[in-house]
Amino acid sequence: MKRLAAEKRQSGTVLMISLLILLVMTLLGVSGINTTIMEEKMAGNFKNTNLAFQSAESGLRAAEAFIVATPTANYNDSTPGLYQATLTGAPRWEQVNWDNTTEVLAYPTALSSELAELPDAIIEEMAPFVESGDSQEAGVIIENIYYRVTADAVGGTTTAKSRLQTTYKR
Repeated sequence: MKRLAAEKRQSGTVLMISLLILLVMTLLGVSGINTTIMEEKMAGNFKNTNLAFQSAESGLRAAEAFIVATPTANYNDSTPGLYQATLTGAPRWEQVNWDNTTEVLAYPTALSSELAELPDAIIEEMAPFVESGDSQEAGVIIENIYYRVTADAVGGTTTAKSRLQTTYKR
């Protein structure tokens, strides 16, 4: 008889507490999954940005190697990616259509398999810069040729972009 009376007094409190604990644990699990997904996206974006930067850097180095390997007599406005600077010295890289392959030079890179596109570059010959000689070369005038090299690149996706620029002295 005592047993039946004890069974009638049970009101399901343990069941309600168990369900409440299960609900809290589920909410913690879902929150942890959302945080992990967000961190994974951030890591992927960082990788794409880094790939874009490395690709633009390799485009700069390839364009500089092109300057070293190509005599200046072969530079002209009709060669893709090679520009004579304007008399005002206004940068042409701002007006270039980077998607037009007749206006830029594309360079393969060691990262090519991971990239959405190859890096592009343009080379602008700057107006001649005359420097005087040092104290041992009094009266000597040195005319140096400078080039502005601009590289444009994307990472693993086309949304991660990087544009780098350097000045190269021949």
